[in-house]
Amino acid sequence: MSAPVIHFADVSCRLSNRFTLNVPALTIGPGITAVTGENGSGKSTLLRLAATVLEPTSGTITAGGIVVASDNGLVGLRRRLGYAPQDDSTPPWLTVFDHVDLLAVMRELAPSRRARRTAVGSALAEMDLLDLAGERCGRLSGGQRRRVALAAALCGRPELLVLDEPDAHLDDRHRALLLDRLLDRLLDRLLDRGDARAGCRCSVLISSHDRDWLGDLMAAMPVGHPVQVVRTESGRAAVVSAP
Repeated sequence: MSAPVIHFADVSCRLSNRFTLNVPALTIGPGITAVTGENGSGKSTLLRLAATVLEPTSGTITAGGIVVASDNGLVGLRRRLGYAPQDDSTPPWLTVFDHVDLLAVMRELAPSRRARRTAVGSALAEMDLLDLAGERCGRLSGGQRRRVALAAALCGRPELLVLDEPDAHLDDRHRALLLDRLLDRLLDRLLDRGDARAGCRCSVLISSHDRDWLGDLMAAMPVGHPVQVVRTESGRAAVVSAP
């Protein structure tokens, strides 16, 4: 199954009397779409719209052919979507495993409890969290909680990843690990098909204030694979660089 393509058409999202994000036209497809911009410029708003957390005030967003503002098909879409918000607060009384498992239940990820819990274990392993699986979230550091949020987003191998500053609070080792995991998702679906020319089957919409780390991620994509940069500025989001 190919990654869902997201289309924004004449979208406006009014958050307050002082801020409205306008997205006249934007397409997010397989490959990397990196979002840059200053604090308060609308990066998180754009990602929340793409993740179906926010509905637009006006205009239309479609993802995988589904209109985001309607309920028809959203459950199926969210099974294919992994979202790590900027705020990675976790219920302090839940263990790491139970928190990721709860989010997997909410996304209706697997046909059986055993399959779901296997997927949760795999996601924890990907983010180097197996040794903390039984630890309560309230006892974790900020960087550890960030990895828990990322494991929840990666769980079930979604075809669409929406990641809001995923590298925040991570140490150098885990920032490098995250970069490798994202490249695995972008490229191993391609390699599994045995055709190096087939193109990416995973879409990654990502924001970060670390341009060097973001640049390393984009530079690691093979030549010819989709990479674009979207900038949010003065309440407007638009592509500033594309292949």
